[in-house]
Amino acid sequence: MIDLHTHTCCSDGADSVEALLRRAEEMKLSVLSITDHNTVAAYRGRGISEYSGTLIPGVEITCMYQGEVVEVLGYGYRLADMEVELSRHVLTFAEKQRREFELICAALRRAGAAFDPAEISFDPTKESSRKAFLRHLNQFPENRRFFSSDETWQSSKSFTREEIYNPESRLYVDEAPLYPDVRTAVEMIHRSGGIAFLAHLYIYAHAPEFRRRLWEIVREFGLDGVECAHSAFTAEQILDLNGFCREHGLLRSGGSDYHGSRKPGVSLGTGRGQLDITEEYLKEWPEKKRKGFEARG
Repeated sequence: MIDLHTHTCCSDGADSVEALLRRAEEMKLSVLSITDHNTVAAYRGRGISEYSGTLIPGVEITCMYQGEVVEVLGYGYRLADMEVELSRHVLTFAEKQRREFELICAALRRAGAAFDPAEISFDPTKESSRKAFLRHLNQFPENRRFFSSDETWQSSKSFTREEIYNPESRLYVDEAPLYPDVRTAVEMIHRSGGIAFLAHLYIYAHAPEFRRRLWEIVREFGLDGVECAHSAFTAEQILDLNGFCREHGLLRSGGSDYHGSRKPGVSLGTGRGQLDITEEYLKEWPEKKRKGFEARG
């Protein structure tokens, strides 16, 4: 069993790098990739060599596509080159959270929502402000009218994807100033010697449209593959994307999107219990992209 999509406290996960690797060791995962958001700091930490399986260098780059926040996964890059690319094109985690806070405040003011920025508390070095915003907005029942459903009013995950990131929402936040576009993200990965995958297609607000145009998107941006298995996917969606990749000769990736206690119910390796990702995926990858972190120069 393998897991190619995990997060540590270097971005928005709860576990330290060491704790994540210990957990992977206990579960006997044969291959792991730490794909923190917009940082590769995990691969500069202590304890990396203690994992006995294959650790493939990974990163999840947040970017914009048609007004919506999407992600691109990169694997098998040269670490020093990726660090340079990230420093040139991506805000630090903390700076991104601070700027996003201001953008959300501006969007809420435009919508006429009831809120007090001084009452919204979060740690920009460890987390986004979005959960804190939702908790605060819930204190004012009159804000319910701005939300598209009970789910987005109650769930921070749905609030993010269906309101904040959704251009059709009354609470939409244009986050373009915070991120590179998809083309830039893919080029960053390729210039660093890595391979690029569109992450978790089916969680996006415009997933049906993106799925209809997936081959066009892949060709437009030069993506090498698609994340076919993810905790949020149904069995039918996993089969669909596996079939799509086989039909078009694309590489496949998959993972739990593990965040530790920050995503309760999502377990390393198995996600929500339905994942069974094996090394079969990696047989399609170029050989040098499958090599572990310690094998890279």
